[in-house]
Amino acid sequence: MSIRALLEKSSSMLVLGHQNADPDAVCSMAAVAELYRLVNERGSISLVCDDVSRLAAQVLETFLPGTMISRTIDGNHELVVIVDTNNRFQLGEALQSFRSDPSRTILIDHHEPSPEANEIAGHLIVKSNKSSTCEIVIDVFDDFGLSFSKTTASLLLAGILFDTRRFFYTTTDTLSTAIRLVKAGADYQACVDALVTKPDRSERIARLKAAARSEMYLLDGWLVVTSRVSAFEASACRALIDLGADVAIVGGTPSKDVVRISSRSTNEFYQRTHVNLGTDVMERLGELIGGVGGGHPNAAGANGKKSCDRALTRSVELVREAIGKGKAPVKELEP
Repeated sequence: MSIRALLEKSSSMLVLGHQNADPDAVCSMAAVAELYRLVNERGSISLVCDDVSRLAAQVLETFLPGTMISRTIDGNHELVVIVDTNNRFQLGEALQSFRSDPSRTILIDHHEPSPEANEIAGHLIVKSNKSSTCEIVIDVFDDFGLSFSKTTASLLLAGILFDTRRFFYTTTDTLSTAIRLVKAGADYQACVDALVTKPDRSERIARLKAAARSEMYLLDGWLVVTSRVSAFEASACRALIDLGADVAIVGGTPSKDVVRISSRSTNEFYQRTHVNLGTDVMERLGELIGGVGGGHPNAAGANGKKSCDRALTRSVELVREAIGKGKAPVKELEP
């Protein structure tokens, strides 16, 4: 059965996003919901993810106030759509045990392909060359010959703006898509404003602690920095990059038996070394910490249950191995 036929003939649809869903995930979920309503007016929709980030919640409140995203799955659904992730582990502890019929499951994602994806879903729309999942959802609208509303155009643009860091990481195709969304009615200024938030005190403290606890390594002229925090690992990585790191890898243990590793690198580092943090580092770290890892060349992460310190040490080794096929010298720098 085709993807369109699945949408048209399913009386209920469950849309799943990854844990701590970011604006790209949440905006993709909302856009998929509109797509479903356009081809199936009577169908019921449930949006579910383990948690929604503060920024994603702010974007939803701006464009779709009152939208309900549940943290639990209630009842049975004829169709399941998973967005912005391609493995169960990324769904979070509360949802990773959920199973659905692959023949009635659609996966829409822009991360590096995961071997598990084919086990989860029988219908894959995976395009790792895209900057965001929102762009892939736009392609689905186009394939169906459907138009999205002005509100959804704004949501899609907000998701793209977030995942490209306001076009810091982008392509000509992504820029063309953004222009198209504005022409379709997206409110660019409202999107930008919705993505602006002052980090709360706990996040700012985590960033400062990451800097204070950082360990620095010089690998073939590149500055690689690792650190540990108890939360806000991705934000801490971005802070370390802003402070001058070429590669930042931050580990966190937010609760017992939960380990999270986040990583970021500069565009220059990737373009000159071709080290892909998703495939070269985080996929392998995921196995080490008893979980799953992956992501993009410049931004990737891993979630597991053990060995945070060991994973951080190993991450430096993996970066070294990936630079010049393991011939890069390593020099630990004094704090």
